[in-house]
Amino acid sequence: MNYTEVLNRRIRKAGMDFVRGRSDALLRKDAFFGVLSEAREEAAQTGTFLPWTEAVELLGAEGTERILLCALWALKASGEAGLELAVLRSLLAELEEGNAGSIDSLPPWVLADAGYVRLSPAVYGWLEGRAPDLPEGLELLFPSVKKVYGQEEVRKDAEAFFALPDMEEGSRAFCISGVKGSGRQYLMEQVCAAEQLPLLLADADVFRCGPRGLNEAVLCVRLYGAFPCVKMEKEGQERILQNFASCFGAFGILKDQGTELGGVPGCPVIVRELSAPDRRLRKQMAEDVLGDLAGRFPAGQGIDHAARQQLPTGAYLRYLESLRAELELGGTGRTAQGKASVSPRLNLLAANRTFEELILPPAQKGLLKKLCAMIAAREDVMEQWGFGEKFSYGNGLSLLFYGAPGTGKTMAAQVMANELGTPLYRVDLSQLISKYIGETQKNIGRIFDEADRCGCILLFDEADAIFAKRSDVSDAQDRYSNAETAYLLQRIEQYGGVSILATNLLQNFDDAFRRRISYMVHFPLPDAELRTQLWEGIFPEHTPVSPEVDCRMLAQAFELSGASVKNAAMHAALLAMAEGAPVGMRHILDGVQNEYGKQGKSFSPSQKELMDAFL
Repeated sequence: MNYTEVLNRRIRKAGMDFVRGRSDALLRKDAFFGVLSEAREEAAQTGTFLPWTEAVELLGAEGTERILLCALWALKASGEAGLELAVLRSLLAELEEGNAGSIDSLPPWVLADAGYVRLSPAVYGWLEGRAPDLPEGLELLFPSVKKVYGQEEVRKDAEAFFALPDMEEGSRAFCISGVKGSGRQYLMEQVCAAEQLPLLLADADVFRCGPRGLNEAVLCVRLYGAFPCVKMEKEGQERILQNFASCFGAFGILKDQGTELGGVPGCPVIVRELSAPDRRLRKQMAEDVLGDLAGRFPAGQGIDHAARQQLPTGAYLRYLESLRAELELGGTGRTAQGKASVSPRLNLLAANRTFEELILPPAQKGLLKKLCAMIAAREDVMEQWGFGEKFSYGNGLSLLFYGAPGTGKTMAAQVMANELGTPLYRVDLSQLISKYIGETQKNIGRIFDEADRCGCILLFDEADAIFAKRSDVSDAQDRYSNAETAYLLQRIEQYGGVSILATNLLQNFDDAFRRRISYMVHFPLPDAELRTQLWEGIFPEHTPVSPEVDCRMLAQAFELSGASVKNAAMHAALLAMAEGAPVGMRHILDGVQNEYGKQGKSFSPSQKELMDAFL
């Protein structure tokens, strides 16, 4: 036990003795102040911090209020509900010569409830030397100085804001705006840490900004010297801003980038937007967080690969911390997924496929590798070579993958996302298209807004369903349908990231859209050589396969897409497991027969002969 606690106990005991004593109230008062004087003298002689001394000065407590403050402190520390109102009225009458009416003018740090008076949580926390138990949605933080990446201009403006003289009337606010995961709260904490101030954070979605809650906030600012700040994620929360403006000469605001601030009379608001880290800064952050663990990356990956994650600052740091933990455990870091919050209209696809698994003709595979290299270099071209400043519109890349079903279009998108170290989100078309007029455009806008925030690759599977040709206008429905297609084309062109569209029906695409596509990649049906590679690599290493299985024979005999080969192999494995036998030719041919039946294809005489030989 330290000496501060020894003195605290002595003062609390004096307060309890005053409340519980039976002698004359004035005598108990003299005894109380005698103990208090001795405690303050000892604290001064030993250089001990005495929270009581600071509290009475900061709260302006004098005379009887000091006794009440100490008594309520003692009762709270002993676990009692508080001081009965009747007892308090009697004590005040004795101490103040019958002035019982003073019960109606209690100081703000006294709370009256259910027949009792008790000490404010903010004051009790201060006296006990710990963070107070504040109302829900109100939190007192004591940040320490840590490293901040980027945002130098915002920090300088915040420091200048703190240096401004107090306003004679009214209030002013400093607002930090940014997307989720951008580190708004962290930056405000660091600004306060640099000023050696605690941060009082009020969550506008939870904090009930009534008289009692505001009273606690004011007491925290008065006692702890905290900087008050409102965190708001949605619109229509002007009331809490107005209340803070009436209570504090200066306060902070943290808001989502899409949230509009309502006007607060007599309170000018300075708004600063947080920018996403560029590639150079992300690389520096990765080097700082990963350190010597960067050498544990698999071949072909490293710091540059991690720096490709286009995420807001806070979300990117969390991704790096997750990546570091994976590497410390001996993993490759593949499972560490940098993911910002996205719309429910987007579904995350696992980006865990590699070019070695992708079976395509050399021309198509070479083009995909070239596109990955160009996309990886795009950010440097925009930032370092000045293309981003010269061409501020339409700098994104749109890729169209077209070909027969099952030829690997979706898998190619997964391969590219894995190669680039970027999240891949597939657009849920069922959540995109609406029968209500104007709702489809709103959904399209929300999807691209969210994609801009998380820096992901957007995949439109079966894209011909929404990028269909515009038709002649014969009724209102045609007009609205054409407007939806036109808006979608516009947002594709505006999008600053990578969008991939996959289709089986290229002829259904709007011609205007084709002109806006950056690159088109054809996915043909595999020839016999590629089908051989597909059959040879389709079964996992733990699958028992009979030596009779002839992959080249299967490839030459049956024209199947990659998806059909996978389906036939799965069918064969399930059938073989059910029989308790290794996968043989008859199991595979049974699966091939099922695939041909689904496609409505008939067997040639030579194919029938092969079937009859095994089935």
